[in-house]
Amino acid sequence: MATLIESLTALAVFALGSSVSATWLAQSAVRTHRADAWLGALAAATELETRMRANPEGVLAGHYQYANPAAVWCNGGCTALAIAGDDLYRFSTDIRRALGPGAEGAVRCRAGHCAIRIQWVGGRLVWGDVP
Repeated sequence: MATLIESLTALAVFALGSSVSATWLAQSAVRTHRADAWLGALAAATELETRMRANPEGVLAGHYQYANPAAVWCNGGCTALAIAGDDLYRFSTDIRRALGPGAEGAVRCRAGHCAIRIQWVGGRLVWGDVP
């Protein structure tokens, strides 16, 4: 009789350990997915910030808020508006690739200070601030 009770106790401990491990594994997968999304959003925001720093004329003119996102290929003769449009096109492409088709991004600027906002299913990132 003692062996049956010991066996059932061991089975209960094993079942409890297995269910805890499965729960931990599921939570780990969810957190890893969230971290991947945050990293993708952060990479896209910092890439756009770098591009905006290279186009200060476009930032001061407000082109990053109002430019039409479009791929532009020019041989050194682009206007600040065209560069801003190309940067926004690349930004949009980056966030959709990293975060899925429902992801959206926008830039809001005032007096040369900008905030990059990215929103996706399950998360949101605001990079920078607008005074």
